[in-house]
Amino acid sequence: MSFYGKVLSRAAGAALTATLLFSAPAIAQGVTIIVNGQTMTFDQPPIERAGRVFVPLRGVFERLGASVVYSNGQINATGNGRTVSLQIGSTNATVNGQPVTIDVAPFLVGPRTLVPLRFIAQSLGATVNYNDSNRTVTINGGGGGPPPPPAGGTLYLIARYPAQGSVVHTNQPRLNANFTQPAAPGSLRVYFDGRDITQSVYVSSRGFNGTLPYTVPYGGHSVRVTGTSVGGAGFDRGWTFTTAP
Repeated sequence: MSFYGKVLSRAAGAALTATLLFSAPAIAQGVTIIVNGQTMTFDQPPIERAGRVFVPLRGVFERLGASVVYSNGQINATGNGRTVSLQIGSTNATVNGQPVTIDVAPFLVGPRTLVPLRFIAQSLGATVNYNDSNRTVTINGGGGGPPPPPAGGTLYLIARYPAQGSVVHTNQPRLNANFTQPAAPGSLRVYFDGRDITQSVYVSSRGFNGTLPYTVPYGGHSVRVTGTSVGGAGFDRGWTFTTAP
């Protein structure tokens, strides 16, 4: 290859690298999201793109009282007498059957679908306020919580903390998970690395949270939750994360 060919090749490589770095999703550092008085936690951190905050779709839809169906990149949500439809990679959306153009299209980060927070909240009838001084997004309205699931439906964990596969820099981690439907009172058991810690965390029919009352060695850990939903269906869910100095 000639000298000029090498120069052009290196320039092209540098341009490609710059493009990839520029287009990579940026974690929304320090952004707090409060929905109807509850601070939200996500297993995929919120991301900023083109000045918009994007969040995993189910947590926000359900917290605003909407049910959501996702299939082949199409997102259809219904709740509070409203319908919202979006498509991965498209800025074309519909609200109550009327076409709407959004600034930035929904996108994927790994297995997670991220949607524009303000658009979703306002489309479902909620008000959105942003406090720039403390980077807090406050959302009020909508349905005020997840829609009631059908009796006997499957219970899943959402808003898990620490997130699945994440690394937290502490040897006394805080644990948190919410449920997609209520658990039967008294049925819930929480295990950390196989040890029953139910009595050491705050437990309700909607989830649990608390900080471990003891320190743990750095490395991989597991959380397991068992019980019965109010519909009578047993569940056994869990996730893993890592602690590090």
